[in-house]
Amino acid sequence: MIHFKDLILLSLFIIVMLFAGCDSSTKSKTIKYSNGYVFNGASFEKKSFVVNNGELNFSSAANYDTIVDLKNKYIIPAFGDAHTHNFDDVAKFDSIYKAYIDEGTFYVQVLTNHYSNFLKIKDSLNTKGRIDAKFAHGGITSTGGHPHSLYESQALNYSWRAMLDPTKKDEILSSKLKKDDAYYLIDSVSDISENWGKIISKNPDFLKLYLSNIVDRDKNIETKNIGTYGLSEDVLTKIAELAREDNISLIAHIETVSDFEIALKHNIKYFAHMPGYGGGIGDANLDELVIPDSLLEKAGKNKIVLTPTVSFAKYYAYKWDGTNMSLDTSLLKKKNEFLRKQLIRFKEANITIALGADQGFTTLSEEINDLKQINAFSNLELLNLLISTPRLIFPNRKIGELENGYEATFLVLKDNPLEDMNNIRDIVLRVKNGIKLD
Repeated sequence: MIHFKDLILLSLFIIVMLFAGCDSSTKSKTIKYSNGYVFNGASFEKKSFVVNNGELNFSSAANYDTIVDLKNKYIIPAFGDAHTHNFDDVAKFDSIYKAYIDEGTFYVQVLTNHYSNFLKIKDSLNTKGRIDAKFAHGGITSTGGHPHSLYESQALNYSWRAMLDPTKKDEILSSKLKKDDAYYLIDSVSDISENWGKIISKNPDFLKLYLSNIVDRDKNIETKNIGTYGLSEDVLTKIAELAREDNISLIAHIETVSDFEIALKHNIKYFAHMPGYGGGIGDANLDELVIPDSLLEKAGKNKIVLTPTVSFAKYYAYKWDGTNMSLDTSLLKKKNEFLRKQLIRFKEANITIALGADQGFTTLSEEINDLKQINAFSNLELLNLLISTPRLIFPNRKIGELENGYEATFLVLKDNPLEDMNNIRDIVLRVKNGIKLD
């Protein structure tokens, strides 16, 4: 028989154990990181800081539960990929996700995706400690344009080369298997009202507009040169007007200097490529891809953001020798020198550059490696491009810097990246929103 006194003692024991349990689960939420060199945008400073509730606190009076000794390692903000098509292949989601985490890319912008695929993976993103991503939910183009013809070639189990096959062009043109999922077709201004509600209903983070070879659009449509064109300027004009009314950002896929000029005329701020993607296709006349000084000056004043996607250069430097495709190293050298000169011009014109590789099977590392080889940026400039890209993807968040009140998202490197940019590969600790990912 349990006596009243014993019952009181048992109750007190249970209460004590409950509090002990709470203490063990909440303990060490506030961590002090000491003996590290913190990047300030120009150099590294020996600093300590506290992470509390997912935020940074550099006050020496900040309270903490636990100390982590960084042992003279180097702390930088995490990276961002501003132009990708990753996370659209559900089967590859886990492997691509891991690759991003491994390289330190915690912010991603998906410029065209199947909305149906997004619904399958959306709960795996955009929560504390997970990669944050924005999605277009389908690109806006016209019948036979890019990417309609590409998505339909894939849906019909053809390779992209089917777009060049005269016996398959009509089939691809008439196929609409991915319509209103991976893309929307707007062939004229009258088509906009039919499509606008469908587009907006999916709550896209921005709209991706395909402005490919606008000047030659009619000719390419007439000759069934599918995959080489996109929207007309009339359609662009109306969409830009509606987007302003609905406060939606526009990102323009461009391929020529004329595309760039026309998009700039309609006050588009974000560009998914530089003219010619990265150095033009094959033996393209590189002079035709040079943006005139007057246009660059206007773009700089308009504070545009451009993702150059230079990693395309090596793919466009392959040649067919009658049997195989092989890399023409002299052609690649020519393209890289062209890219170096243009990127320097962009810097001088105060063009804001975001980094992205425009891939669906690799991450940002490829673009970083190719930028290092082109050698248009110093180590300091390239590091700042890497860490500022997340802020360009999420402009209303306190990320991309290591300051009081900013999100506690950072990478700890073994050695100084300003001495050797290859050191960004040697990450010894990854923290997202205060949560250790390792």
